Amino acid sequence: MHRIHIAGASPRTGTTLLAEAMVACFDIELYSEHEARIFASAPRPGGVFLTKAPRDILLAGEALARMPLLHVIFMLRDPRNVIVSRHRRDPSRYWAGLKFWRAYTAAARPLQNHPRFIMLRYEDLLDDPDAVQAGLVKQMPFLRVTLPFSRYHEVARPADDAVAALGGVRPINPGRRDAWRQHLPRIAGQIALHGSIAGDLIEFGYETDDTWMRALDGVKPDTSPGFWPEYFTLEQIDQMRQMP
Repeated sequence: MHRIHIAGASPRTGTTLLAEAMVACFDIELYSEHEARIFASAPRPGGVFLTKAPRDILLAGEALARMPLLHVIFMLRDPRNVIVSRHRRDPSRYWAGLKFWRAYTAAARPLQNHPRFIMLRYEDLLDDPDAVQAGLVKQMPFLRVTLPFSRYHEVARPADDAVAALGGVRPINPGRRDAWRQHLPRIAGQIALHGSIAGDLIEFGYETDDTWMRALDGVKPDTSPGFWPEYFTLEQIDQMRQMP
């Protein structure tokens, strides 16, 4: 059985959208309705089993070593737009801070050259979903296309939790790259708490230099709490890395 697991640089990086598009547009017999860990057992025999959990990037290296038929897809998104994103479960607060980006991208970097590790930008999925689909087939030739990603909304039937994360089922369209500019106090606040992301943005192709930071000049940082606590404890990191 081929295994595909979708992880992410943080919550709100498009892992749910990608999972729903793959279930709708590839011949995937077995999949989790929303989230399941990378080591979850398939409910029955089948050709392809798809799961997702953003935090499992923390144990992806060990899982790839143990599971020769596993492919891991790692979803990136501009961290500025990640940290200003909200969720239907609690729309009054920002959802996730930079703590996730810091921990999860650090775990992904050593895996970038692994033949069964696929790093995918959320923005590329929005800009040209069919090209992303073709790229996934090239890297995982066992996948059989049943519908273009650009038409996933016509047949997708996500579970309630997935609908809440997606904010509804609709066509995949390019998003606003500069949405974060409407939330500059939040950006400044997260940088004050967790440090600069200028190098990360250049590394992953979101900026060519740090001139964007001029937008933060004179902005009062907003360090008010979001939905998730600002920092991981060592115990939490250890628990997320546990694998049977």
